[in-house]
Amino acid sequence: MRRREPEASPREATVRSALRAALGAGPRTARELSAAVGVPEKQVAAHLEHLARSLRAAGERLRVEPARCGDCGFRFRKRDRLSRPSRCPVCRGERVEAPRFAIDRG
Repeated sequence: MRRREPEASPREATVRSALRAALGAGPRTARELSAAVGVPEKQVAAHLEHLARSLRAAGERLRVEPARCGDCGFRFRKRDRLSRPSRCPVCRGERVEAPRFAIDRG
């Protein structure tokens, strides 16, 4: 009987280091980051919060281009959460464009 070799992990780097590398290519949405890194979109926001802390320690920062309503143009500038809002507070429209994330070098 042959011994089975353990399967190699498809991801060599950690999720956060992979996110950091993906953000180095320019601004991206959580969906684009999810596809690039291979984690569910819902988990990307939590990883980005931790990555923001790591970047601050390294003298960099996570830049967030705020979400925008596709119907009335309202920009979610004061929003603290990194996830996409579900509805516009002004027109109640649900066509909200996702925020984009990038890394600003010191």
